[in-house]
Amino acid sequence: MGLSIRQIADLAGVSRGTVDRALNNRPGINPQVKAKILALAAETGFRTNRAGKILGIRKTPLTIGIQMPSIGNEFFREVRCGIDRAAAELADYGLTLSIREMKGFSVGTQITQIRSLLAEGVNGLALAPVDHPDVIALLEDLAAARIPVMTMNTDIAGGPRLGYVGNDYTRSGAIAAGILGLMTDGRPLRTLIVTGSKQVLGHNQRISGFCQAIRQRYPQISILDILENQDDDRRSGQIVREALARWPEIDAIYLTAAGVAGACQACQEFAGGRQIERQVRIVCNDQTPGIMPYLLDGTIAASIGQEPFRQGYEPVRLLFEYLLDGTLPPPLTLTRNEIMIYEHFFKEAL
Repeated sequence: MGLSIRQIADLAGVSRGTVDRALNNRPGINPQVKAKILALAAETGFRTNRAGKILGIRKTPLTIGIQMPSIGNEFFREVRCGIDRAAAELADYGLTLSIREMKGFSVGTQITQIRSLLAEGVNGLALAPVDHPDVIALLEDLAAARIPVMTMNTDIAGGPRLGYVGNDYTRSGAIAAGILGLMTDGRPLRTLIVTGSKQVLGHNQRISGFCQAIRQRYPQISILDILENQDDDRRSGQIVREALARWPEIDAIYLTAAGVAGACQACQEFAGGRQIERQVRIVCNDQTPGIMPYLLDGTIAASIGQEPFRQGYEPVRLLFEYLLDGTLPPPLTLTRNEIMIYEHFFKEAL
């Protein structure tokens, strides 16, 4: 029986991604490395083994179910691009996708949509889970039924899953604290945190990382409150307006998730109405069409990217490989944190 991608990667001393590029004739690989991998694959019968499995899949196609809170959240557009790219690349191997989307973080809606996908007979699932006991219980049922699950964009605490593809949110929060800390010059900085939902593990991890960093290195940063906007711009604008009215001394706002444009609009309105004498420093996440104008006009001091395309692409690819020949994905596939400031887009802005 042929070896798995992981075994060939170990023999060649390369990553599984490099093996995948060699076997599928994709660019971005050293020719000598590619030749070594192809030789190993030929010696071990990998291609013959995988080809047979692929022929079997074409007779009985695989379907992967996708569930995510993407309605009204433009961040997920790039995640969806990654999902669609992976689906297009694997379509010739008989893979199809069934996708369910929801707005916000309703536990009931997520469970209903997952059950709907299961009723369709999907072979595996990729989802951005709500961190709730009922969702964990459902994942335990899926594990018992041998239905593989990849979590994407955000993980779940204690729930069984095949692997996670997403950001290191604790580090992302610490980076946000560091950015604000560099702006303070040692002076007090009164900060409002606006998060998406306290039922999303990634959002909570960003807050945790932020708080850890200010305790350890930036004691001059204080937190006035932590508010939820459900990743909704309208709600985000409303709660920021109310917060500015309550605490006109706010120096900074850290947004852990979406709803950034609404918060920026609220800050601009207060500044334009001369209800505050200085600009509130805003640090947020991601590079979406709604965020870019505020990053370029200086309303946002910095944004921290997290490779959303990869968060959509990798779960589909990894699930397919597992369903094809049992190749286990790594437990964690962490996407990169990237600090973006105005100068990052300077050429585009000229």
